[in-house]
Amino acid sequence: MNDRATSTSTSAGVSGNMSRPANDASLGELFTGLARDTQDLMRNEIALAKTEMSQSVGEMVSAVVKVAAGALILYAGFLMLLWAALFALHRADFSWWASAAIVGGAAVVVGLILTLWARSQLKRATLVPEQTIDTLKEDRSWAKGEMP
Repeated sequence: MNDRATSTSTSAGVSGNMSRPANDASLGELFTGLARDTQDLMRNEIALAKTEMSQSVGEMVSAVVKVAAGALILYAGFLMLLWAALFALHRADFSWWASAAIVGGAAVVVGLILTLWARSQLKRATLVPEQTIDTLKEDRSWAKGEMP
């Protein structure tokens, strides 16, 4: 009885596999799988771009808030220093108008230098999702290599 059960299962397994091996897919199934994988890839790339963009925006907002707070504190301190310099120049026998002109001129030069420096740093900041663009280029070159 044991031999008979083995022979029945073997013959059923052989007749079931005669049409096509188990891991062989039809052309339609391959294209369906390719379309599904392409959609999944695009969804993942879009998700990566969104994540990268939100991270970049978050970093920029955080930096702007810190710069604003620091600038406010610096401004208050700088006004005190300017006032002290004005009094010091007046005590050194400069007239009030000459003292104010010297201190104001120095403040304008320092402010101009700081403004130009900050502007150059802002020009370097970018919201372009560099990693996403790189992976999309890699995906495109991979796809071109896979196509006959």
